[in-house]
Amino acid sequence: MKAKRVAAGLLACLMLLTMAGCGGDSSETEAAAQQEQDMGTAVETQTVTRTDLSNENMVSGQIIADTSVSVVPTIGGTVKSLPVKAGDTVQKGQLLFQIDTSQITSSYGALQESYSATQQMTNEAIQNAQDALPLAQSAVTTAQANYNNTLALFNVGAASQVELDQARSQLDQANNQLSQAKSAVSQARASQKAQLAQIESSLDQIRTQAAAGTVTAPCSGLITAVNIVEGGMAGQTGAAVVIAEGGRTRISVQVSEELLSQLKVGDAAQVTVSAVSPTPFSASIASIAPAANAQTALYEVRLYTPADVTYPIGAFADVTFYTNQRPDAVTVPSDAILTDGTEQYVFVVQGDTAKKVTVQTGVVGDGVTEITEGLAGGETLVVKGQTYLTDGAAVRVVSGEDTP
Repeated sequence: MKAKRVAAGLLACLMLLTMAGCGGDSSETEAAAQQEQDMGTAVETQTVTRTDLSNENMVSGQIIADTSVSVVPTIGGTVKSLPVKAGDTVQKGQLLFQIDTSQITSSYGALQESYSATQQMTNEAIQNAQDALPLAQSAVTTAQANYNNTLALFNVGAASQVELDQARSQLDQANNQLSQAKSAVSQARASQKAQLAQIESSLDQIRTQAAAGTVTAPCSGLITAVNIVEGGMAGQTGAAVVIAEGGRTRISVQVSEELLSQLKVGDAAQVTVSAVSPTPFSASIASIAPAANAQTALYEVRLYTPADVTYPIGAFADVTFYTNQRPDAVTVPSDAILTDGTEQYVFVVQGDTAKKVTVQTGVVGDGVTEITEGLAGGETLVVKGQTYLTDGAAVRVVSGEDTP
């Protein structure tokens, strides 16, 4: 019995010691929590700034020729030579390609021989007609003299009316023969002219077609497409070569009606053509289509590319338009804004205390939001830890622009 009482007493002492130890740990924890509360909620801050802000609208576009000239051959045939390729810069009058015209010119020599033979033959016909003129003129002279003599005799009664009529008939006949001789000369010359003109027309046609086989650049510029190959056929129904006149290119983008209402000619944009460089360049809107595309219901907007850089036709471009521009706007990180129903608010630090500030927002940019009412710039804004704050709560700045 005595042993049992001793054991029970020892157990009671151990329990008392254990309880005393636990009570000490709880007090330390509560003290640490109280110290943490007295120091304030840990937050990160930054100073509210003023900056230019706008909405960014990125649209995909494509590089196109400012003025595109299609070169279509006027004759068909085999491409004999093709010294140019897409991407080449050419000058006006420079050879683009040569079409084989040997079949066209094969009859040229025979036509030239025919021209010479016809000319010789018709010259002989003209000469023969001209040779008959003196004889006909002499017959007229003789008939005229005979008529004059017969008329004189008739007037004195030495010749009869029948004789005078015969003399007159002979004169008329001689004049008719002279007229026919002159007409024969004119007809011979006209026949020569017509026959030679017909042959000359055929020769001209061959020369024109032969010349058309040599196709040159109608303007200076950048070749954007070559749709023929050497040894292949060139037709008259499509563009064999396409030239961007002057080499100037533009960006064509299609925008919705909603975005269109916020754009105007002259507005600046940022353009990135990845095929050339990852670095964007500035461009301005050159033109806006007055009507939408019937198939897409989108409007074409064009911008010029820099003149000192060659951009491949057909390359894709990312175009960023800036709308709702706000110069010198008060901006804060969008994540710093809290919402309670319809109320939007932020917390700013004043001394060691958080102050709740109701705000009105405007344009939303890339990770930032415009504040139109509530902040003026320069305030110390809580950007992390704000969700744990209440108005007037103690704060402890652990990092941020205001941290020493």
